Amino acid sequence: MSTPTKEDLEAAPEALLDESYCKKVDDLFTVGSRDLIGRFFTSFTDSLIITPTELVYSAKYQKRLNDAGRIMMNGVDKIATLQARAKNESAAARLRDLNTLISAGMKKVWEDDKERPPPSITLDSFPAFLAGLKGSDAERDTQFHRTVVEFLGQFKVWKDKVATLIKLFNLTSGKPENKAIEYILSECIKCEPALDQVLGLCETLEERCNDLIDLWKGELKPRASAHPCAGDISAMITSGAAPDIKDAVEYSLLRTLANKMPIRSAEPEVEIQAVFELFKRMWLGSTLIGGAKALVSLERRQARQINKENVTDLLRERKALTDRYAFLLQLSAVAIGQTNRSVLRSFIDHYFSDKDFVPRIVAGQELPVPKLQTLTVIHRAIRASWLADGDKARYMAQVEAAQISLLGSSRLLAQVDQKSGGPAQKVLTLLDLCRKATFIDGPALITVRDTIAAYLKDAAFLNEYLNGAAGEEKERKMMLLTRTLASIGITYPA
Repeated sequence: MSTPTKEDLEAAPEALLDESYCKKVDDLFTVGSRDLIGRFFTSFTDSLIITPTELVYSAKYQKRLNDAGRIMMNGVDKIATLQARAKNESAAARLRDLNTLISAGMKKVWEDDKERPPPSITLDSFPAFLAGLKGSDAERDTQFHRTVVEFLGQFKVWKDKVATLIKLFNLTSGKPENKAIEYILSECIKCEPALDQVLGLCETLEERCNDLIDLWKGELKPRASAHPCAGDISAMITSGAAPDIKDAVEYSLLRTLANKMPIRSAEPEVEIQAVFELFKRMWLGSTLIGGAKALVSLERRQARQINKENVTDLLRERKALTDRYAFLLQLSAVAIGQTNRSVLRSFIDHYFSDKDFVPRIVAGQELPVPKLQTLTVIHRAIRASWLADGDKARYMAQVEAAQISLLGSSRLLAQVDQKSGGPAQKVLTLLDLCRKATFIDGPALITVRDTIAAYLKDAAFLNEYLNGAAGEEKERKMMLLTRTLASIGITYPA
């Protein structure tokens, strides 16, 4: 028996196997059976520019499949193995039963074509054909599908087939056959070549994913290279009239995410960020398009880049130690899933467990202000991270201690006092540094706040600050000063 690949297993979940488990000939024509056929015979159907429904209802296409070497044998072998595993049956017995069913089904289709060939129709004659359908529901369904499949056989370009199906969808509005047309349309949306023609060719997988996300949300803005029918499909999804097509869009998105090519770039840093941005776009309220499968796929994509070797190399590219800490936490903020977080957690633990953390941070030739600002970034990143509360508190305390030490060793406040003119200019200089997130809201900001408060008490402060302003200009300057001081926790006048 053929051993299913990892992709085969993921392509055929248990629910689908149950729905597609054929016990009699008529089961071969069900939606579940066609869906499974579409997943395991994709290369064949794509090469003929047909859908699984067309394959199932056409003796001509089935003969082509039967004559195509081992394609049919291998596909049926894999399906039988998966179904036997799901049902805890003998794989050999399931393969034997499935081949018997398929032979009977092909014989039925061949005899139907020979004894009752489907009528030729056009778009103009289609309404009359619908009105003339007779017999039981099953007979009507078979006649309808055989006739539509015969009609679709004339279209050898995907975009033409999709455009025609949209017209048939509109012509069957309000009729039972509308659902059948929608399903065939959904099969087209699952086809990569069809998507290329409908949505337009894409340079990167990110562009294709974005198209599919927008289409699923009903927010698609077709590119210039897209076919006009792309807008029609988006409108169908938005109106809620095409749930099968919306499911097909989700399926195509998951398949695109499973592609081995990069989303945006082969550069690890760029790709990690691109996957995270895609992850954010895939949310609609509390719903993630694709659910758990999408989450697993996105986590795996990042895991190709978030590994010990890549992370080590990326950190070494940052020469300043503070930049390494900042970048490490930047990566942790965009990491998807526990696997990637665990890798980064080992680096975070290593870096922040350094007993010489403070002296290492303070050392170096970097200018004090940028380094102080980087420490503030690190502190905020730790606070917002997924780390445990105890670890957050411990690591933030280390960063605060480092900033206080750096503030003292750099003599930044002393330099402001010596070089910034009068008390008003000194206050404005320090407020500007606060506005640029130079100080952590903790011991460092308390020190700066006390320094500013001392300058505010200087008798020369107000006159220097107002610089002769009166009336509305005075009110405006005082209001600006009051608001700015309040933003760092100072009430003025005290």
